[in-house]
Amino acid sequence: MGKPKYKIVFLDKGYFPSIARLQEAVTDLGGEVIEAEVKTQEDIIAVAKDADVVIHILPKVQRKAIEAFERCRMILRMGIGYDEVDVEAATERGIMVCNVADYCHEEVSNHALTLLLTVTRKIKPFDQNIRQGKWGWRYVRPLYELRDKILGLVAFGKIPRCLTPKAQALGLKVIAYDPYLFDDIFEKWGVERRLDLEDLLSQSDFISVHAPYNRETKGMIGEAEFRSMKKTAIFVNTSRGPVVDEAALIKALQEGWIAGAGLDVMVEEPLSLANPLLSVPNLILTPHAAWYSERSVQVLIENGMADVARVLQGKRPKNLVNPQVLWK
Repeated sequence: MGKPKYKIVFLDKGYFPSIARLQEAVTDLGGEVIEAEVKTQEDIIAVAKDADVVIHILPKVQRKAIEAFERCRMILRMGIGYDEVDVEAATERGIMVCNVADYCHEEVSNHALTLLLTVTRKIKPFDQNIRQGKWGWRYVRPLYELRDKILGLVAFGKIPRCLTPKAQALGLKVIAYDPYLFDDIFEKWGVERRLDLEDLLSQSDFISVHAPYNRETKGMIGEAEFRSMKKTAIFVNTSRGPVVDEAALIKALQEGWIAGAGLDVMVEEPLSLANPLLSVPNLILTPHAAWYSERSVQVLIENGMADVARVLQGKRPKNLVNPQVLWK
């Protein structure tokens, strides 16, 4: 075999059991996928300086690395969010940035609902009590029914739209805040729009956050927002950790401003054993796994690598997040 025509570097060695499916997508195009384990921008430069495509999930691809890329055509963030890549720097260099926007909507919406139900029905305290020899429902009073309660959605993109009919089937009234959408989107899904975030937070019995992470949304749920919630409110976040001020959340749970919370995403990932979230009462944690099912892994790889193949063939990728790069 001759030298591969294209070099594709995957920066998350060991994330998938095998990279065979990644390789299959580009073999016929003359591409070779190389796995690498990186911790720093210097590590990225060392393995991907001469790459045609850089694929990543967990590592951040920042300006320092991007400016060192010699021939990179595309940076693929294999996931929905792309805050881990410096899009501005990539655009300046004429590099296309892509994500995988069309997968795991059902999984994440199911997970958000699962967290909501787990906290609301106090499954964790029930389980702990049984293991301590405490049997019965009186230990976890009070519990409330779901029907006719209000679920408030912070952002109303594809995932919360998947969540909406599931919540409505349980008898919940759904309201949503998203300043970037037209009214007809809310009407289509039978959701009442709220134009003010504080109005939504103060009216909701359950709050589920689905906002993307960017400069505007960083810390958007802070102390003032938690204080505006009902004392019986349940708070869920399956979007991005930094959207929430965790110090304010911890205070809200410790001082009883809200009744409980469920998080799949945190500021620190993976969570260290010293993280104060681990000692907070009425909090359920999962390890940024809301996206996961065997099917979603398959779709993630298929859709992501399909865009890689498009770029290598000189075509426009489906999930291009910086279309202005095409005008350079």
